[in-house]
Amino acid sequence: MMPVEEAQDELKHLLSRCERWLCDEDGPRDLLDDTAGLTGDAARVEALRTRVLSSMLNVALLGRQSSGKSFLISGLQGGLEYIPITDEDGMPSAEFLGVLPSSARPTTACPCTVIPVGDEPAEEATGRARLRARFAGGRVEDIGTDLPPAVVSAYGAVDGDITNRRREHMNLRVESIEVLLTDARLPVKLFDLPGSESPIEEHEIIMREAWAKADCFIYVSHATSALTANELQLIRDLYAHHMQSNANKKVLWVLSGIDLATQREQGQAAWKSVLATNNAYLRTHFGSPGGQFIGEGFLPVSAAWEAEGEFKKAQGEDGETLGRLSGMETLRDHLRNLMESGAGHAHLRQVADEARWLVRRRQRQLADMLDTHQLAVEDLEVQMGSLRNRIAGAETSLEHIRTELGRELQRRIRSARGPFGGLADLLHQQLDPLIDRGNLSAEHANEVDVLQVQLFSRWMTSPDGPATLWERELRAFDTSARQLLRADLGVDTGPQLVAPEPLDTSYFPMQTDGRQPLTAYGVVQAAANTLGVASPLAAGAVWLTTSLSLATIAVPAGAAVLAAIAIAKVTDLLKDRETQVQRARQERKEMIDEHVKQARNAFERVTQSQGRLLIDAVEQHHAGHQARLKSTLAQIMERINAEDTVRSRAVIDRLTPVNQAGQALVTELQDLRDALGNDLTIR
Repeated sequence: MMPVEEAQDELKHLLSRCERWLCDEDGPRDLLDDTAGLTGDAARVEALRTRVLSSMLNVALLGRQSSGKSFLISGLQGGLEYIPITDEDGMPSAEFLGVLPSSARPTTACPCTVIPVGDEPAEEATGRARLRARFAGGRVEDIGTDLPPAVVSAYGAVDGDITNRRREHMNLRVESIEVLLTDARLPVKLFDLPGSESPIEEHEIIMREAWAKADCFIYVSHATSALTANELQLIRDLYAHHMQSNANKKVLWVLSGIDLATQREQGQAAWKSVLATNNAYLRTHFGSPGGQFIGEGFLPVSAAWEAEGEFKKAQGEDGETLGRLSGMETLRDHLRNLMESGAGHAHLRQVADEARWLVRRRQRQLADMLDTHQLAVEDLEVQMGSLRNRIAGAETSLEHIRTELGRELQRRIRSARGPFGGLADLLHQQLDPLIDRGNLSAEHANEVDVLQVQLFSRWMTSPDGPATLWERELRAFDTSARQLLRADLGVDTGPQLVAPEPLDTSYFPMQTDGRQPLTAYGVVQAAANTLGVASPLAAGAVWLTTSLSLATIAVPAGAAVLAAIAIAKVTDLLKDRETQVQRARQERKEMIDEHVKQARNAFERVTQSQGRLLIDAVEQHHAGHQARLKSTLAQIMERINAEDTVRSRAVIDRLTPVNQAGQALVTELQDLRDALGNDLTIR
């Protein structure tokens, strides 16, 4: 596989050539009618070049409020500035200025993304960091560059003063913010997510989208306090996502703020005790199978130490020690390794696919035009009649293709969903004994939920599991779609004007309804979100299990009652507790059946959506072919009505080298994409 830096450099130069080809006067600009569309395509290629120079990895940061996510992001991208100060009592102190607001209190009020944008002129970078806000309703505005912290907080922080916003923004709700960095240390897009559940629906949607887009996760815990049961649900959701994601998305565990926990406790720095406690916590609750989820455990870091070390070096002092002790470069190395191990290649493949699609679409138009102008005059009438017949046939055949594919999709979904009939029994066999062994306290419930995630993930992707079956069915469905198109459009009928092309699914333009390209992972994830711990049904037993600790049945020490009455009350409470535990166990078992039902429904919805996406691609391909036929027919009629064919000779002379240049770009983009290795998604 080509090294990612080499591929990045080659793709950057290819994209520059694509942009010139689309924009140059000697290119297709004055040969095609859609000049506005060409300008839009050139702008998209320019944006792709920025993507190649910047975001090679999508990283979502999770953790409880005030765990230091925003502070860590500023430090990771070299956007944290150490400022020594002397307070009003003459005591030395320090402040830190970052690209995101951060404090000891909860800060981030909405999802935030920090995006490196390279140094491209397209970004019109007049400063280091630019703030962009998205308001309710989808309105997006640039707020400004290198803004004071109070202004950034006004848009993205819980305690931000909205009077520091622009006047026209004071009464608007911010859905998300973006910070665009022109000199970031890593080509990594960082999602700062405020929590696992948000009371604001738009925030929840944005966060779930970030989970889906993330190539990996950083879970941040603060060194001043160890993990608690309050974080079980968030980590359990992350565990489910890890188990059910394609190739098990990597999770990096970070213990932030070790500089704030250096006091000695039991012969060592306090943060080391927290580190050991957190790692033991992960092993206890999520230590199997294989340890992929936990990995090396928590990495201790201090973005503050690194920033202070950089300040000292700038002052001519020794800052190397603080930088080394900070652990920040070690964390960056982990992210770089992820880019080199495949994530970076995947991003470059996506960019190459999109660029190839854009250029190929325009190059195909030029090729059709060239073929038309090369026709001999005596062939024009014959080709005109042939094109009219092909257009009429295409308009009537599309409905037949759509109907055939719709019927076949339902057959293949029924085949893939068959194993769901035995899922409930499988889960009951493994989970019921575990449910009966405990009282469904928070710790016990987590053990049940984790096992359920493991069982479901293994079952879903087993050789006879629904995800595996659907992969096969989807490939077969794709083959059927291509065969129908080949038969209808005449792909194998030999040379002809407006030669049909095979269906290309390596790049799908974004669907207007938000559907994503074909991937078996989407099926696994959607069904597992229903079956796993994220199910809203899991909240049904919360009221029953939260009061089952021994503390809730203890007699108050100061109760002025006779001993006999006290003993009787304790006995009654114990009996009631036993009844509650039995009810909780039964309810948790009943949830299994409901979860299976929901999982099957989710599986059907997602497979329907993926199948419809392929059908849509067939329709778009068919419609594109019809458009080519009609455009070529119009050109032939224009030639027939022309007084002479001198213009055609001039057009041929101009089109030939331009078409050859476009074809060369398409070929080189495909060659580069192939050099980047195979994608894991279904094509």
